Parts: sequence; structure tokens; C-alpha cells
Amino acid sequence: MFIAHLINDSFADPGVYVKFKYRNEAILFDLGDIHRLSSKEILRIKYVFISHTHMDHFIGFDHLLRVCLGRNRHISLFGPPGFIRNVENKIGAYTWNLVENYTNDFAFTVVEVQKERKITSRYHCRNAFSPEAVDSVEAFNGTLVDTPVFSVKGVFLDHKIPSLAFSLEEKIHVNIMKNALIDMNLSTGKWLAEFKNSVVGNYPDDTPIKVTGKKESTGTVERTIPLGVLKEKIVKVTKGQKISYVADAVYSEDNSKKIVELARSSDTMFIEAPFLDKDADTASEKYHLTAKQAGILARKAEVKNITVFHFSPKYKGYGNLLTEEAMRAFRG
Repeated sequence: MFIAHLINDSFADPGVYVKFKYRNEAILFDLGDIHRLSSKEILRIKYVFISHTHMDHFIGFDHLLRVCLGRNRHISLFGPPGFIRNVENKIGAYTWNLVENYTNDFAFTVVEVQKERKITSRYHCRNAFSPEAVDSVEAFNGTLVDTPVFSVKGVFLDHKIPSLAFSLEEKIHVNIMKNALIDMNLSTGKWLAEFKNSVVGNYPDDTPIKVTGKKESTGTVERTIPLGVLKEKIVKVTKGQKISYVADAVYSEDNSKKIVELARSSDTMFIEAPFLDKDADTASEKYHLTAKQAGILARKAEVKNITVFHFSPKYKGYGNLLTEEAMRAFRG
């Protein structure tokens, strides 16, 4: 299960932080100013998906790098054409002559997404972040990451430059029935996260699962139960959660079609809404959406909820007008 929120308020740099509820991992959509995130939150980040490298979407790279230095962390970053050069220019702005002495080795894997392929390069701290050739040029079919737990897809939108929009989808959602836990005299705890991973990973039913049970005299006791028995007794599997993220795109027929298809049936859609519809000409000139257009796209995509952001500073103090316009269009 995901818990997602804007990093900053709707007038500040774009970015969405997505935490996995039962895993010590997080995902970031866009990398603007991330100082509002704690170091603990930043150190959970495993994947970063960047729409494009305008400053307000990429300036947080330095802070991410600063927090992660000296840690055994590995982060994968995805971005549009030219992204590998952008990252190398960032890294190349610093001197790395002492990092070979670090005990821990922080590393980046950088994936540049092009129209028909993905190009990967890797950078290790203890090698002074020198680019390491990775024999990895893959075809791009819309999928950026595919794990047993979730997948992330991306599409290119027109922002006068290529700008990526993303969707994050949980494969299945594993619901634990608390009444069934009580009936089986089982306690909650870390074992549930491991159990859920076994369900999502489609492990064999005879896989032994160490569970924590209740016992009046000693408090808790560990025992082993086959995965298949637990699946039958305490689990309800439902459709996975879906989140979509759309930032910086002009309102056009092609963009609209791609956005609606990408975001279809999202539980939550994060979508930019920089301008009021009365300023639609300005929005078009700047290759952005209006709040009304954002709401219309969300309605067409049949999403459950929308969160609008990336408001133009010209409406400072009147952000409610942008939100209200988007919601009116969304509700039809």
C-alpha cells in the first residue's frame, strides 16, 4: 500500500513523496526542493522519476546526494533525453578526491529514457562517481520499472521539450483480516510484511511462514504455518492501488490522450494546475495546463481523487480559486 503526498505546498517546487506502508522504501516523483523531507524519509528513497530537468524539478539533486553520501544506499534515477549528461554535470561540479576512503559506497544508477529506448549508466561514490559503462540499452515500451510488488510507467508529453508523466501501480493489494488473526491467535508484527511479500511474489503454498502467536503465560510465541493456509484464512486480495503524476504539459489533443490513458482509474492523480482558465492563452504560451483543463483530464481518466499543484505565483493568496476551478471541472 502506498501513502503519497506533495512535498511542498502548491506554489512551491513540484514533487510527490510515495512511501510504501509495509516496506522501508519510498519513491519520488520530481526532484525540486526537498528540504521539507527528513533525512530518514530521504534515506528510504529507492527510485526517483524526473519529468524534466527545469530547475524547479531538479534542484533537489544536490540535497539528495548530500544526505546519502557515506551511506550504503543505491538509488535509481529516471529522466528524459539528455538526463545522463545533466546528472554528470551536477556530479562534476564537486571535487571527489577523498571519497575512496569512505567505508560505505553510495551509488546511483541513471536511466535516460528516450522515445524508443532506455540507456543506463552507473556511478559509485568510492570511484569518485566516474561513469561506469553498463551494457544496458533496452527498448522502451512504456514500462520503466517492473517488480513483483509494483510497476511504474511513463509517457512523453509536450512541454516544448519532452516531459515525462508517470503512473505507479501496485500489482495486487493484500488485505489482512484482523478478525481472522484473532481467531487464529496470531499477533501483528514484522512477520506480516514478509508474509505479504510471499503472497505478492506468488511463492508456493507449502512455503513455511514464521508467525508470532499469542500465549498468556509468555506473551508471544513463534510458530510456523504454511503460506497456503494463511492465504486461505487471513487474506483478502483486491485490485492494487494506482497513483499518477502529471507535471508541465501543454493542453493539446495528443497530450490529453496520453494523460487520460496513463492515469486511467487512478486512486489519486497528482496534476499540475498553474493557471485559471481565464488565462488559458498564457497557459498555452508557457506550455502548461489550466486548472479547468486539469479537472477535465482527471474526469475523463475516471480517477477517484485529484490533487492539484504547481500554481503560478501570480495567484499567490488565491490558490483556492485554482483548486475550486479544477474540482468543478473534475466533478462535471
